[in-house]
Amino acid sequence: MVKYQTSNLIYMVSINHPTSVHKATDYSQYSIKTWEYWCRKNDVDFIVNDKHDERFGRPIWNKELIYEIGKHYDKVGVIDSDTMIKWDAPNIFDEFNNDEFCGVVDNINLKWIYDSINVYKKFFPDINIDLNSYFNAGVLFLGNKYLSVFEDVLNFYLDNQKELDNWKLGGGKEQTILNYHLVKHNVKKKELTPNWNLLGMHRRDLFSHNWQLNENPEPFFMKYGDIWHFTGFPVEDRIKIMEKTWGYLENKYE
Repeated sequence: MVKYQTSNLIYMVSINHPTSVHKATDYSQYSIKTWEYWCRKNDVDFIVNDKHDERFGRPIWNKELIYEIGKHYDKVGVIDSDTMIKWDAPNIFDEFNNDEFCGVVDNINLKWIYDSINVYKKFFPDINIDLNSYFNAGVLFLGNKYLSVFEDVLNFYLDNQKELDNWKLGGGKEQTILNYHLVKHNVKKKELTPNWNLLGMHRRDLFSHNWQLNENPEPFFMKYGDIWHFTGFPVEDRIKIMEKTWGYLENKYE
């Protein structure tokens, strides 16, 4: 774990686990380099959890341990290891209050989200999620008061572990469950602009550049995003693209 001493925290899970075909470190190494730089620059603690809690069937549930790890901080960010932050991104912790839970609305694949909400509805029959305020769970920022939401998600998982560890109905694992708990707890949500979690980059042609004007070969995602989220395509491609991105920009993080 990498740790400094401040009032704000970025928490990432990067665990190599036998249930995964690829090692998380094959791509997280590039993510970590960018977040280390940004956290030092902005006086933010950075913790990478690389030790799997044996209570859990899959590494994803280690994310919920933020409820313990983050309790001494005023604000925390919970980010996936397939994200990279731009070297000159502003300090996101200055953008929200302690009583807010911040995320980016995920509208890249509405059918998948709709289906995911429906398959997990069996656990939450009296709770309704607004499709237009469904957060992607890969990049979240929140005040300390909302750490209890992650504790509740973890307890939900442990109470239903056998079924969830053998889940065959699709719809992902933790993300939709978290969104149900945000509604359950009546969390004060703040929607961040998409640049803070640039999703669906391949679908939105953000790996391209404006070749018609031929004025700048920099890909759109580098120009318009502050946090780049390399998800929604095969992990093999993620590894290659993140490695190439780091190779292209490495000198920016010195």
